[in-house]
Amino acid sequence: MKFSLTVILGAIAAATCALPTDEDFSPRSELVARANDYPYSGKCNGNNGVDPWKFYRCSCTSFVAYRLNKAGVDFTNHYKGEGWHDAKSWNEAAEKAGVKVNNTPKVGSVAQTDAGSAGHVAWVTKVGKKTVTVEEYNWNNPEKYGTRTVPKGKFRYIHVKN
Repeated sequence: MKFSLTVILGAIAAATCALPTDEDFSPRSELVARANDYPYSGKCNGNNGVDPWKFYRCSCTSFVAYRLNKAGVDFTNHYKGEGWHDAKSWNEAAEKAGVKVNNTPKVGSVAQTDAGSAGHVAWVTKVGKKTVTVEEYNWNNPEKYGTRTVPKGKFRYIHVKN
């Protein structure tokens, strides 16, 4: 019995040493379920109409509105009486609605940038020391799902639910 316990403890120690140490993740720093479960996936054709949250289907704003609703926030294009519209206006709408906007990402926050003609929003799924991983629609591939890891400073963060 003593030998078996020693072997087991040694195996656990070896496995623990093999874990990556370059990122410092807190228990809530990663969203476990990350997948393309967006209800309009595979149904995007350039003429998408409006979703139940009053955003154009297959847009980054529609995808993030879906994520917010899935997280329990009754979020629409008129959340708390403000017009959220294009992604580039989300930070201003959030501030007017009393929603916290800052440079500190948290899992479940909305990553927002004014870059591009309409701006862009994405859903934060993982936070590291210097990077953030997001899932999004309509970034590199039109009307398609994707994930990427970028420096934290690439976005500002809207904390609708956290």
